Amino acid sequence: MRMAKQFLKAWLAFSVSSLVCLPVPGGAADWPMWRGPNSDGVSAETGLPSTWSPEGENLRWKRPIGGRSTPVVVDGRVCVITLAEPDTPSHWQEQISCFDAETGDLRWEFRYKVFLTDIPHHRVGWASLAADTDTGHIYANGIEGMVHCLDRNGKVVWSRSLKEEVGRISGYGGRTVTPTLHGNLLFVNFLNAGWGSTAIPRDRFYALDKRTGETVWLTTPGKAPKDTTYTVPVVRRINGRDLLIGGNADGSVYGLSLATGERVWGFPFSKRGINSSVVVQGSRVFASHGEENVDDSTAMGRLVCLDAAHIVDGKPELVWQVDGFTAGYASPALADNILYHVDNSANLVAFQADTGKQLWKYNLGVMQRASPVVADGKLFVSDVDGQFHILGLRGHQPPEKLDLERFTNADGSAVSINGSPAVANGRIYLFTRNMLYCIGLEDRSSMAAAGGDAQPGPSDSFEGPARSVLVEPGEVVLSPAASRTFTARVVDARGRQKTAQAVWSLKGIQGKVSAGGRLTLSDGNIPQGGLITAQVGDLKGTARISSRPAIPFQEDFERLEEGTVATGWNSARGRFVVTSLDGNKVLKKLSANPRSWRTMVYLGDWKTSGYEIQAEMMATEQRRRLPDMGLIAQRYILAMMGNRQKLQIRSWLSELGHFSKTIDYRVDPDVWYRMKLRVETLPEGAGGTIRGKVWKRDEPEPEGWTIEVEDPIVHRQGSPGIYGYSAAEIYYDNVSVTPAGH
Repeated sequence: MRMAKQFLKAWLAFSVSSLVCLPVPGGAADWPMWRGPNSDGVSAETGLPSTWSPEGENLRWKRPIGGRSTPVVVDGRVCVITLAEPDTPSHWQEQISCFDAETGDLRWEFRYKVFLTDIPHHRVGWASLAADTDTGHIYANGIEGMVHCLDRNGKVVWSRSLKEEVGRISGYGGRTVTPTLHGNLLFVNFLNAGWGSTAIPRDRFYALDKRTGETVWLTTPGKAPKDTTYTVPVVRRINGRDLLIGGNADGSVYGLSLATGERVWGFPFSKRGINSSVVVQGSRVFASHGEENVDDSTAMGRLVCLDAAHIVDGKPELVWQVDGFTAGYASPALADNILYHVDNSANLVAFQADTGKQLWKYNLGVMQRASPVVADGKLFVSDVDGQFHILGLRGHQPPEKLDLERFTNADGSAVSINGSPAVANGRIYLFTRNMLYCIGLEDRSSMAAAGGDAQPGPSDSFEGPARSVLVEPGEVVLSPAASRTFTARVVDARGRQKTAQAVWSLKGIQGKVSAGGRLTLSDGNIPQGGLITAQVGDLKGTARISSRPAIPFQEDFERLEEGTVATGWNSARGRFVVTSLDGNKVLKKLSANPRSWRTMVYLGDWKTSGYEIQAEMMATEQRRRLPDMGLIAQRYILAMMGNRQKLQIRSWLSELGHFSKTIDYRVDPDVWYRMKLRVETLPEGAGGTIRGKVWKRDEPEPEGWTIEVEDPIVHRQGSPGIYGYSAAEIYYDNVSVTPAGH
């Protein structure tokens, strides 16, 4: 009878949540995304243990691999992302590992090098993975801006380098957003400074085709970002329209059309970026933050319930709010009309979901990052101080402590736990900073309720009339003379689509486009940026096109107008400008805005290799400060460091102990220098050598290299580029990229 009641309770909890969700394809017992199959922190699993021990009780297996995110479980595999070989700095990489979910045996590993980011090594693997229950593919969003799709065996299906392609920005804090999957779309959001309409830094959402990685659409729903964030959006159908709902770095929560990225509504409520993710029940959206509020409230933090079915002046109706609840890092779980949330001080609080009434508070520890998970009438949650709690839920009454495990290092310090556990197939997978645990009963009698159907709504076929035009792909980076076919789709008011015949045209880019949407760029080997437009009746839709020159190429800036930058360059507008100096046109790196002092501009295809880049540069002095300036080749920087009077080769900006070499070098202001950078790779697995050369422009080029360093795990590809840290203004001229040795 007790087991029957437990099953009925779990089934009811799952049914309530699933009725308001779009269905998740595949096995209901998997844990394919960070907050579970329905993105609400709830599992329908039963037969889970109430107690366990890292030494043996109900421990199925453990593996000595640690990280800071949440595992995903799909197709009999548990997969994690972390720092490879943490005790060997020369071999640090971002690593995805997949284990047999039952035995813990390693199935495969995939490693890739971190590059050109300020994020420190202990924050590698910040974002959790996402798994596709249809194909078994694994998706990763790395700290350096690489998005990878791996097949069941860990082989690359496709990769994107969003830093080099679209100017993704990564800050020191390491906050990286976990990808979200729905249907054929993979969603990633991040700060970027691109070109044209995306030149101003904003927190943008990109919808990628999960099969190819191509951009379907991108959108900029918010205003200026307050900081980097890691809130993860969720997908729900409200009023018959599929929405992507999530927080933003500008302090607002947005509802976006899943079909086009169009902003449907927004709700500003924090003076800093949003980190906690939303949960949704029916049309009600629950969101929180731990910062100052946007109104006159003097309280820090706020928890709100919004009714997204009722939009007034572009905002959802506020159902209730709780001021002074500082939940800025963890995300809530929602089951049985109870919202379980943990504030920044590790207080677990239960709220009645329909009214906001606080039911009880239970202290877990001192500091909180991980989010709670509800399953089998229990709540599983860890805290930063190395504690993992199993609590028995008792409805409106405070929970019962069933088990508490503490994890410590050899020196007695706590083993931090930042990620949530994953619950799948009668097992609990816990990922600490130094271990992956699989917890479960030996005699498993796991039962998972079948996945619920979607909330009743209209069919997914186009209903009309057409409301907008979507051009796919929505953004591409091409080489000169390349061809690409674009597709136009009309979209109705509820986001349903169908392919349409369109009249095509180009703006700001040289090339031809056929009646069928086939674009062929001109063969001019210069950077370009422009739009392709599809007109269907009175409606128009556009896609963005950036053309990057092929090697060899050179840029002396004489063709550009003063006050402009090359179109199609990411991170350039507002940070650089073409100007005249001594009768020649040069590129000037501006120094007025400290937020944009450090800038990397990538000039070519991120998949290129076997080249060297050369340019002329001159530093100025401002308030006794000199800038840093340099070149980028295959994800290495050669930097003249003015204030330090050093010359340095590095790849990972914040981790000089990982790979770098620095020598003394005198840098004088108002003196033109020539710089040259080349990466020479050995056969796969044998590393390579990075060589840099610097000399004054009015002197002969020296025969030998000024600085050389070997990297045992060399970057084998990457875009050429220029680098500047403009504590004072920098001038660049005569940039050229040629095959290595020419």
